[in-house]
Amino acid sequence: MDRSINLAIVGATGLVGEAIIKLLADRKFPVGELFVLASENGAGSKIAFAGKTLTVRTAEDFDFSQVEVALFAAGASVSQALAPAAAESGAVVVDLSPAYRYEADIPLVVADVNDEMLAHAREQNLVACADASTVQLLRVLKPLTELGPLQDVVVTQFQAASATGKAGVDQLAQQSVRLLNGLSPSEAAQAQIAFNVLPVSGQIQENGFTSEELKLMLETRRILADQPLSIQVTTVRVPVFYGYGQSVTVRSMQGLSAAQCHALWDDGGDMSVQDSDDPQAMSPVAMVEGEPVMRLSRVREEMEAGGALSYFSVADNVRWGAALNAVKIVEKLLKDYL
Repeated sequence: MDRSINLAIVGATGLVGEAIIKLLADRKFPVGELFVLASENGAGSKIAFAGKTLTVRTAEDFDFSQVEVALFAAGASVSQALAPAAAESGAVVVDLSPAYRYEADIPLVVADVNDEMLAHAREQNLVACADASTVQLLRVLKPLTELGPLQDVVVTQFQAASATGKAGVDQLAQQSVRLLNGLSPSEAAQAQIAFNVLPVSGQIQENGFTSEELKLMLETRRILADQPLSIQVTTVRVPVFYGYGQSVTVRSMQGLSAAQCHALWDDGGDMSVQDSDDPQAMSPVAMVEGEPVMRLSRVREEMEAGGALSYFSVADNVRWGAALNAVKIVEKLLKDYL
């Protein structure tokens, strides 16, 4: 990447926006000019980047024709309101919200899984990033398709408070403090997440699944459309600030061995297999510092000769699942399509 491009980040003051800005600096992305945008509440605040101090502008008033790529990390309503005009101005919108993930003519992308879909980015000037949970699951499952078609996947997902952004992190912190001081968890009518596990994340739908579970199921089926795949997901919210855990059992028509899977997964990049039996190293807490990576552990074959394999994965949903996936998509766009 010899040339630089101008970038805009919508939602620059949010958890994911802040993580994107840090990754752009850490990965020495060739930014010409970076525009940091937010709502009126965030406008005027200062953000440090590459030795400069940037002033946050109001996204609603920004002229997106000034940039080649606009990263949207401010939620579905903002993307629906502003992304079409940004795309119309000529910028390629890389949207991290669910607003466009189910549009047939807009590519839904997990970096390093279906990068070839970026060839369609210029058709609508819009790319949808898969959810962090989908990124975490498919970065593991996609290599296994080299061994044969995937048949069944069962996922139990342990979802951190940061799934709902800064509000979720603040809620967990405030409830923890109140409970440790002998108070009720909240003055408002809200579910207790501190020191608790909630079996519902998102809204329960008519079919009994929650919106968070359906998100992972539908996105997986769309991206792995060539696989004869049945997928079942249960998502629970746990009192962890950052980091998703996924307990997964996968069955292939050809059968799976731990040795084969280890060889496919441990690529020396941002995904590795944890050989230690140290439970701390396998936990979400271990993922919030250092380089953003996904770690796999507890890899084991089915005791009966059924060809299934189980594992546990953990990754920082903000830095790795959301921000890094988006930055890698922009890197690939710049390299091959802009």
